[in-house]
Amino acid sequence: MKGRGGWRRIIGHPLVKAAYFGLLIAATAFYLYRWGGHLPGLLAQMRPEWAAAALAATAVAGLVYSSIQYALYRRLGVSISYWTTFRIINISQLGKYLPGRVMFVGNYYLLSREVGIGNAQIGASFVISQALWMLTACLCGLPMLTLLNPALRYTVLLMPLALALLIHPRFLGFLLRLGQRLVGRAQGELPSLPEGLGAAFYLGIAFLYLVNWGLAGLGAWFSLRAFGPTGLQALPLAMPAVAMGTVIGFVALFAPAGLGVREGLGAVILAPAVGGQVALLGLLLLRGLTVVVDLSFGGLGLLLKPRA
Repeated sequence: MKGRGGWRRIIGHPLVKAAYFGLLIAATAFYLYRWGGHLPGLLAQMRPEWAAAALAATAVAGLVYSSIQYALYRRLGVSISYWTTFRIINISQLGKYLPGRVMFVGNYYLLSREVGIGNAQIGASFVISQALWMLTACLCGLPMLTLLNPALRYTVLLMPLALALLIHPRFLGFLLRLGQRLVGRAQGELPSLPEGLGAAFYLGIAFLYLVNWGLAGLGAWFSLRAFGPTGLQALPLAMPAVAMGTVIGFVALFAPAGLGVREGLGAVILAPAVGGQVALLGLLLLRGLTVVVDLSFGGLGLLLKPRA
């Protein structure tokens, strides 16, 4: 027990936390620097007013995403403010710019524990959030199934069913009990999940995620308009392009933040409406704006004081 307590004191030391968060910021900034080779060409061609509109839509989508996590924690019985949730989510997001997704998950857990949230509530909120995030993305991408290879096509079709099962209260409770045993805490009784975790609540969260994907698609459409006249015919394609590209990029663990995967798949979806060059330029611009928002929100989150 002393050894475990010693490690907790070391991890929780202000200097250690500052160094760790500094590493996250540096990794994200380096990611932007490496990607920045595209910036001169983009800046020379784009119309700044549409780029500003895309930046605003991307930022609002980020605020909606934090609101979804806030609603989940509140429903799970956590006494937490919106801005504390904002801090947890947006610092956690910086972990996606490192290979794999371990840092993202680890950040989410550590920052939630820092404000006194229990393991069961952390696990339930994370599973529900990620499941509904991917489920709604798959629903957005259903019209584009013919553009995917057969393996991905069947994955997108079957994933919503698997995810719906995953967040069923009984199955979710089983997963949390299994996780408790795996981490060696079987001696404690796992708190029961709130009764409000039912279809009505899940539908409400799914609706918010669809709003989030709609804002992301609007940001993509604005980014396309930054490089030339883009009609409304591209707008219905923008949301599935971003949703499918983001989720497939998230599954591709080798690509930090889905770099290249989101842009490639999104360009394939958008090319019939706007042409391949405009599609790729627009998605590259959107990538840069997304990194700027993540860095800004993550930096703001570091300035916010954690509150239990």
